[in-house]
Amino acid sequence: MMKLVKGTAAMRIGVFQYVTTATIAAFMLFALPMSAFAADQNVKPNHADHDALVLYYEAQADEMLTKIDEQIDAFKHKSRSSFFGEHGQNIKKYVKYKIHEYEKAAEENLEKAAYHKQLAEKQGYKPVFA
Repeated sequence: MMKLVKGTAAMRIGVFQYVTTATIAAFMLFALPMSAFAADQNVKPNHADHDALVLYYEAQADEMLTKIDEQIDAFKHKSRSSFFGEHGQNIKKYVKYKIHEYEKAAEENLEKAAYHKQLAEKQGYKPVFA
């Protein structure tokens, strides 16, 4: 009687392993080709994509310029006593560093916008058919 119970437990484990392996194999057989098919869609950018990228990068540059103005305003309205003591000089350096980083990001975004604007002009208007 004891062997019968051990045999059924081993059989259950074997069936579970078989079902798990079959499920993984079925997933790989059906799901992976579909993801490869979906990855091939929209490979070539079109004229509208470049226009959208120009607008995106210009908006990002405007956002960086707004952040620069906010940092300058916050720095100007900070009380002079906050610049004394141990951390006073660190505050000034940190604000200057943030402004510098925002300036770099704005410049990079404007360069990217100019690049995509140039690509859109070179490409010209070509109707895109689905």
